[in-house]
Amino acid sequence: MALFLPETLPTLQTVTGRFVLAPFTPLDVEPLARLLARDEIWSQGFSDSEARPAGEAELAAFVDRRFAGLQVFSVYRQLPQGQSRFVGTTGITDHDDLSERVKIGRTVIDPDLWGAKVNHEVKITLLDWLFSCGAGRVECDVDARNQRSLSSLVRFGFTAEGTRRRSSRNIDGLWRDFVILSLLTEEWPDVRPRALAALAGPSRADLLAV
Repeated sequence: MALFLPETLPTLQTVTGRFVLAPFTPLDVEPLARLLARDEIWSQGFSDSEARPAGEAELAAFVDRRFAGLQVFSVYRQLPQGQSRFVGTTGITDHDDLSERVKIGRTVIDPDLWGAKVNHEVKITLLDWLFSCGAGRVECDVDARNQRSLSSLVRFGFTAEGTRRRSSRNIDGLWRDFVILSLLTEEWPDVRPRALAALAGPSRADLLAV
């Protein structure tokens, strides 16, 4: 099956109905900038290749620069009375139709919801859609220092293929290593049921009420 990704992203609902993935729009820049103001996100090695933006204007400019031209979903938490709340982003940073390769990234989740399996649920939905579009290989690069993301992806079912050493230079002049992980379309039928089962397990679900 050949890879075909539409130019306009669809709107997707996650398996529990708790979240919706919708195309990122200019209206999402401000709420994303507010999330990126959180210290927790930068402590995981987020974008150390440039100085951390300070203040609303710099944060908004950072979002415009880093997300421009990419196919990114905004993630919304479904609330009562048809309301919703912005809780993060995820998306596609690169793809090659001939090799059926898709690279995912730009994943930012509200730190208040870390541990509530939000990213896990969102990833199931994103992968369902990508493999239905003909993706043969979904890959991501993770800063080698970000043990939270690395452990989460391996538990999910991704394979850590190796480390690309001295991959990019930090703002302080030091070099960063990135771990390369992948999941293949042939693996998804076995990985998906396990991912769904893990989603049903204990989590900080009480956080989702806020």
